[in-house]
Amino acid sequence: MATDEHAQSPNFEQPGSAHAAGSEVTAEILRELLGTGADDACLVLEAGRVRVASDSGGLVLISRTELVDRVGTDPDATEMIEQADLLNTEVRLRGA
Repeated sequence: MATDEHAQSPNFEQPGSAHAAGSEVTAEILRELLGTGADDACLVLEAGRVRVASDSGGLVLISRTELVDRVGTDPDATEMIEQADLLNTEVRLRGA
């Protein structure tokens, strides 16, 4: 019996749903951060979940401004995957 890997993944989002916070940084959530209009938007880790926020809750992983400085406003998929990997490594090194 075949199984759907996405259905079993704890970070899987249903199509059309709002972004569900996951435990890892993904290229998709970085695109969400770039797409926000809020100058103070940041990617934060709070209670084991990564999310885009404008409030000060959680551990700030990267601000929108910092991300734009690194990759510009329209990066390709490879750049976004590389940034996600770098941020995930940073989280692991911090012990979070």
